[in-house]
Amino acid sequence: MVNLRGFVLAVFLCRSSASAVPGYASVACLVGASFFLAGCTGYTSQTTASGPALTLSANSFNFNTVVVGQSATQTLHLTNSGTAPLQISSISISNQEFAFSGPSLPRTVLPTLSLDYTLAFAPTTAGNASASLTITSDATHSPAAVSLAGVAEKVVVALQVTPTSINFGNENLQSTSTQNVTLQNTGDVSITINGVAESGSGFGYSNLSPGISLSPNQQVTFQVWFRPQTIGAALGTVSILSANLTSPETVSLAGDGVSSTPTPPPTPTPASQPTVQLTWNASSSVVGYRVYRSTTSGNSYSPLFSTPLDALTFSDSTVTSGVTYYYVVTAVDANGVESLYSNQATAYVPAS
Repeated sequence: MVNLRGFVLAVFLCRSSASAVPGYASVACLVGASFFLAGCTGYTSQTTASGPALTLSANSFNFNTVVVGQSATQTLHLTNSGTAPLQISSISISNQEFAFSGPSLPRTVLPTLSLDYTLAFAPTTAGNASASLTITSDATHSPAAVSLAGVAEKVVVALQVTPTSINFGNENLQSTSTQNVTLQNTGDVSITINGVAESGSGFGYSNLSPGISLSPNQQVTFQVWFRPQTIGAALGTVSILSANLTSPETVSLAGDGVSSTPTPPPTPTPASQPTVQLTWNASSSVVGYRVYRSTTSGNSYSPLFSTPLDALTFSDSTVTSGVTYYYVVTAVDANGVESLYSNQATAYVPAS
């Protein structure tokens, strides 16, 4: 279409005269024609713009399972897929357990550009949760909606103690034996150790200070010790106290205080007395051995003496003729820790 706005109509009179230079008139007409064309604005191209358009990276988000008191996040991309600036006026969420953060609003987004918003699910109560996020803009299809969903799981508070019981075995008076104990937070929230309580004569702990906090999956190792003051069996406990726990976590302790005086060698028995002679191989890093006996194969063993024997042989003169006996031997280290049973030895005492 010809645009006539600003068009100037010019009429040119071209004359020829005798004194004129040949070709002058045609030159004048060409100049006039040039002026005439300059006054014409020509053709204008008409293109219709599609306007702003809003494109979302997703129409729904599932946060799956989130522990109450914690949060999970995902990212929503808003893109202007149109050919004109997009005006985003507001974003709202229908459930307060969900939230969003990102560039402030209202905001203008130029064509092909994007905005990123962080969506969060931070539940305060257990159960299923859902919400609708509404985006208001000047796009053709406005407002746009995004569905949100998640499951809130009840908080688990748990402290695992390993081991839960320790037997120090025989320990000489005034000497100390130690064992390691590990605390691990196996729950969903941090646990603060408010105190440690100990009971039982000769037992104690070290390297664990009240006030220490363990985050989920974090662990700490401390020591418990046994230092007997009197001869005989002793029992005790070490209890871990925390305001996060409904009850203390406890380690049960046991040990035997023994005299440091060596046990005298066995008294020789008359030749007429039946005797079972036992021998065994030496073990490294031990202070002695303990012999067990039973009249039932494979179980019900009883120790023949309490203090470890510093020898590789033993004569059992307390046997009875006509009875079959079953023996096992254990090794005892300097901390009073006793090994597993050795292989079983069988001895039949013939009738006299």
